[in-house]
Amino acid sequence: MSLLSGMAQIRQLSADRQHRFERFYSFQTRFRILPLFADVSLLLTIVGTLLFLLAIWLDPAAPAVTAMHLFYTGVLVALLGAHSLKPVRRASPLIVYLVFLHIAVFGYLSYIKSGAALAPIVGLYFFISTVGIITLSMKHTFIILLINLCMLTVSTTLAVPEAELSSTLFGILFNWLVLMCIVGAPLSAFFFRRFLRDMLALQFLLKDRNRMLSRTLQTLQLTEDRLAQEQKHQALSLMAKGLLHEIMNPLNCASQAVDFATAVSTDPAVTEALGDASLHQKRIADIVSDLIDFSRPAQENHLEQTELRPLTETALRFCQSQLRDIDVKVMIPVGTSIACHPSALMQVFVNLLMNAASAVRQNQRQVQGRIEISTFHKGDCLAISIRDNGRGIPPADIKRLTDPFYSTSDAPENLGLGLSICQTIMRHHRGRMDIRSEPGAWTEITLFLPLNTR
Repeated sequence: MSLLSGMAQIRQLSADRQHRFERFYSFQTRFRILPLFADVSLLLTIVGTLLFLLAIWLDPAAPAVTAMHLFYTGVLVALLGAHSLKPVRRASPLIVYLVFLHIAVFGYLSYIKSGAALAPIVGLYFFISTVGIITLSMKHTFIILLINLCMLTVSTTLAVPEAELSSTLFGILFNWLVLMCIVGAPLSAFFFRRFLRDMLALQFLLKDRNRMLSRTLQTLQLTEDRLAQEQKHQALSLMAKGLLHEIMNPLNCASQAVDFATAVSTDPAVTEALGDASLHQKRIADIVSDLIDFSRPAQENHLEQTELRPLTETALRFCQSQLRDIDVKVMIPVGTSIACHPSALMQVFVNLLMNAASAVRQNQRQVQGRIEISTFHKGDCLAISIRDNGRGIPPADIKRLTDPFYSTSDAPENLGLGLSICQTIMRHHRGRMDIRSEPGAWTEITLFLPLNTR
């Protein structure tokens, strides 16, 4: 049973996710792990050199510290400084080759001078033993071992007579310390690379699963929000049914009284006023009925192909008192039509126009109030935009505007049901409502209605 099972789990993933892991592994090793290992190796080499110089300085019997010793140490410090530069760090394992060559040149010069003594190159072989870990590469490890073998052969040839060359090389290479360093370098590259791949595989899987859990949590939160909305709409439906019974009976009596007064009236002005009253009473009846009809999961009545411009103009007439002194521009091409429930869609227009008028009047800037109504096509939907230059809506409020009973107004008559009902109506049209705003500047509400209702 393996200690780590990261790579075994990676091999069970799809080809695309395996490819993603290889990219992740390559990035981590090249830009993070290998530069860090090289830094540690350089620091250990410099510390070892400084301890060696300190031992020479403290030992009266040892030779004095020479300029060559200081030059050797200075080059190592310079290599450490160069390795802090981004191009050098990313050119891994360049710094490993430079450090190896630096140590090897000075080590083998001392080796030649000492007549092929092992002591001057012990530090070099300790460094070689770490090459497998520093590079994580069998290839680079074997290249460095081959370069070292060539340098050892040339240096031994220069240090000893030809007759002693073979025995001296044999004695160096099969010295237990040197042999352990040479054999340990490729073995450490092989096993440490596998260990590191397993560790990074587990890290990759953990990050991947964390992302999946995060997405799942977001989905659950969205689902919870939708369930809460559905519960609010169910409460709204129950309330609407009660309103229907409480309002419709007195409303029918008032409508009959207005109809009777209209029939007996002989004054044209009174007749016109009674006609307006009857029209608004009918609108009240439609609104209350729509609270029931459009809170149900499914629609029983059929959509009607309706021209938008006349529908918009009717909604503007209903709101004419609230829109006084406000510049309203209707930019809907004549003949633009959509399949909808006309009464319900007009209710949406009226609610949005009244909200826009209220926002314009509450704006603190001394500018002419303006409302623009336009249409455009987006994909398979017809978009209806109602934009005002009112006070705008803070971002924190936009997400809650369509919640039943939520309102940004302190007026007691504002129950916070307008936009919630509009959202319900849009949902039953299989459309949606998008709200965008910049506080203190403008608000734009866009209704998206599908062109294909099948």
